[in-house]
Amino acid sequence: MRIWSSEHTFDHEWETVAMAAFKKYPNPLNRAVTGIDVVKQTLEAGKILTERIIQSHFSIPSWATKLTGFSGTQYSHEYTVIDPHRKEFSLTTRNLNGSSFLRVDEKLTYKPDQEDPNKTVLKQDVIVTITLPAFADYCEKTFLSIYSQNASKGRQGVEWVIDNLKKEYEEISKKVSSEVHEMSEKMRHWSIPSTSSGPSCTSSTSSGPTTSSSKSQ
Repeated sequence: MRIWSSEHTFDHEWETVAMAAFKKYPNPLNRAVTGIDVVKQTLEAGKILTERIIQSHFSIPSWATKLTGFSGTQYSHEYTVIDPHRKEFSLTTRNLNGSSFLRVDEKLTYKPDQEDPNKTVLKQDVIVTITLPAFADYCEKTFLSIYSQNASKGRQGVEWVIDNLKKEYEEISKKVSSEVHEMSEKMRHWSIPSTSSGPSCTSSTSSGPTTSSSKSQ
């Protein structure tokens, strides 16, 4: 059994990173994940719980395939918990297929940086266990090296999604601003009273004499 751990800080607030991390596949920077199916999604005590099946493909040396029976295509069960109140997003995966000699457990946790709430810290732990009569240690090192490379691509994928979310927001904002401006112009023209060229009507008072009564003493 071998354990690989890493920590990375994103220069974005937790809400943005959590949304991007959940939507990071597919992306052009990490093509290892080839398919995602949502099995179940529920809301419990304010937490969003999601189960998905992830299909991935890794480039595995032929000798590793012969030893472990793992062809490179992997199906994993992913379980995520998003807690908006505590601002915590945890994700755990375990491989479902492959050889009985190979087991991969992965856990990722996204939390706000304690020193800077505008940043988000990602902690990632991967455990690879290979039970072979020989070369187990070497195979574990090889698999961890592959996971390390894909972890880096995964972080780049999150940044890619964040950039696209910002572009979409800017486009929507520009569209809304343009529509609001257009509507304001129409309302401004509607509110301007039209001037009439016809004669104006005025009220007249009687020009006759006015009588008044006086009381003499």
